[in-house]
Amino acid sequence: MTSVYIHIPFCERVCFYCDFPKKVSKTTEINAYLDALLEEVKMYHPQEKIETIYLGGGTPSILNQAQFDKLAKVIALFYKTDNYEFTIECNPEHVNQRLVENLHRLGINRISLGVQTFNESLLKILNRKHSCDMVYRVVDLLKKANFHNINIDLMFAIPGQTLDDLKQDLRYIKALNIPHISYYSLILEDKTVFNQLVNDEKLILIENDLEAKMYEIVIETLKRNNYQHYEISNFAKNNYQSRHNLVYWNNKHYYGFGMGASGYLNNIRYYNSNHVNHYLQLVNNHQFPVIKKDILNKNEQLKEAFLLGLRLIDGLSINELNKTYNIDVREYFQKELSYLVNNNWIEISERIKLTHQGLFYGNEVFEKFL
Repeated sequence: MTSVYIHIPFCERVCFYCDFPKKVSKTTEINAYLDALLEEVKMYHPQEKIETIYLGGGTPSILNQAQFDKLAKVIALFYKTDNYEFTIECNPEHVNQRLVENLHRLGINRISLGVQTFNESLLKILNRKHSCDMVYRVVDLLKKANFHNINIDLMFAIPGQTLDDLKQDLRYIKALNIPHISYYSLILEDKTVFNQLVNDEKLILIENDLEAKMYEIVIETLKRNNYQHYEISNFAKNNYQSRHNLVYWNNKHYYGFGMGASGYLNNIRYYNSNHVNHYLQLVNNHQFPVIKKDILNKNEQLKEAFLLGLRLIDGLSINELNKTYNIDVREYFQKELSYLVNNNWIEISERIKLTHQGLFYGNEVFEKFL
């Protein structure tokens, strides 16, 4: 059994990586892409049972009913387990009764809402189109439609954000009473308007000490409200951990479909073309759209296991690592582990995991396994 990630790259904002001709309508672009997506899945012809499916992007929630019909043909190609998890990323402003009906029809049972913050001023800085009230209405609509497995994506350390702003966001979360929260510090991405504003000093990033204080408040508050902190940036109530993301963090195999998607099969990481026209050209010529493959040797597999597994609060099982890779992992990484223990960034017993202090030095920890 394995998992599937499907990339829907379209959104309503400027996408620097999308290279469709300017004169082609968005409807035509999306239809051509969905047709190619169907052909790509057919080429792989996956026969095993699928445990999780994740529709990410981009913004899959912008699809219209006819496009969801096309997407349904893609999903129908997979043999799913009886209790599969099927997630879609949505923007709050796209969620309405019609979308809810399409999600049910597609078999989706988990919703991830890109909220970022409930603060109206900060939402404007982030160029988001929803409001706090809209998020409340959307969550209410989803719950009434029997979507109870809901995640909200949030950010802290947004330029201009104060501790009071953060605490207010956390009060909104408590009131919404949803089962899963993904809470990330702001990450600047290349070729985005936001990154350019920071480079031009029109927005000033928050200082590291304040960012660390915000992270501490997030952890303490969510734990106090019965959320389990199970991954560096993820919190869940009982039995609501993201099964799909646990596949990544446990370094298990998964298919990746679509432009810019990556997959991991038979210890090979593969990467699809990151340009739409090139992706379409390859698939329409009955060629796999893979432009790069990394065949991982045992050392590389081990390093990836640490890079991903140490993100989990429970960390890595020494016994499982030793059995899987036929090594003594404490001896294999003796130098790296000793350094990290001496800095009080990891602790070792039957498992290897980050200390509370190590949560704040994740990048330094991960660098030891690059």
